[in-house]
Amino acid sequence: MEQSNNKERNNVIDGNFDLPIKKAINFFPPLYRQRYSFVNDLVNQHKPKKVADLGCGNASLIQMIKSHSCLELIVGVDINKDKIELQRCRLSPFSGDYLSPRDLNLSIILYHGSAVERDSRLLGFDLVTCIELIEHLDSEDLARFPEVVFGYLSPAMIVISTPNSDFNPLFPTVTFRDSDHKFEWNRKQFQTWALGVANFYSYSVEFTGVGEPPEGAGNVGYCTQIGVFQKIRAPATESCIVEQCGQHVYKIALHDFLLITDLLCYSLDDMVTCI
Repeated sequence: MEQSNNKERNNVIDGNFDLPIKKAINFFPPLYRQRYSFVNDLVNQHKPKKVADLGCGNASLIQMIKSHSCLELIVGVDINKDKIELQRCRLSPFSGDYLSPRDLNLSIILYHGSAVERDSRLLGFDLVTCIELIEHLDSEDLARFPEVVFGYLSPAMIVISTPNSDFNPLFPTVTFRDSDHKFEWNRKQFQTWALGVANFYSYSVEFTGVGEPPEGAGNVGYCTQIGVFQKIRAPATESCIVEQCGQHVYKIALHDFLLITDLLCYSLDDMVTCI
C-alpha cells in the first residue's frame, strides 16, 4: 500500500513540492522557461543595450538572452556567492561564437550582492529584471526595494515576476511554493503594490503573466504574475549618472567575458578551461 502511494506522487511547478498525479498541473514549457522566454521576447522587441538581472541565481536567464545582437552589457546580481561563482564556463563563449563573431562587443559580469543595495555600476541600464525575487525579501528589504531599483537605479524598463497566490488552491496542501518565500501575493495585492510604486517613481505598469490555468479552473489568473514597468520621464542623462558614480558595494564573481568581432582578441584560456 505504501509503495502504491509513493507512485501516486509527482514533482511539479519548478520542482518545489509534490502533488498527487490526478491533480498535478504540468506546464509546457516548464514554468521557469516561460518566465525567461517572456523576458527574451521583451529583449527582442525593445532591443536594450544594457540589461541587469537581479537575483540571477544560476544565470539561466542570462544564458538565454546573451545571443541577442543588440546587447553590449549583461549584469547578474545574486546574494548566493557559491551559486554565481559556478557559472564561469556556462557563460563563456561557445565554439560557435568564435566562428560567427558578433557585430557589437558583449560583456557579462556577475556580482555577489543584494538587490536592495545601491551600486552605481548598475546605473543607466535599459532593462532590469527581477524574476521570482521579491517574494524572497523580508519586510525590511521589501520596503527598501522600490527605493533602490525604481528610485536609485531608475532604468528605462523593469520586469518583476512573482507567484500569484490566487492560483495556489489548485495545488492541494501547499501554503507557499518555496520554503524561502516570505509572502505570496494575490493579483489584487501585487497590482496595488505595483501601481503605488509606479505612481511614486513615475513609471507606467502593465500586468500580464505566464502559466495558464487548466480548463475549468475558474478565474484564478496566471500561475506567475508579471508587471512590466516603463519609465515615464526621460532616463537619467550621462552627466547625472556620472555624478552618482563611485558607490561600489558588490563583489565581482565573474568579470568580462567578451564576444567581439576580432577573432585574434579571443582568449584561448576561456576555451581551454571549459573543455
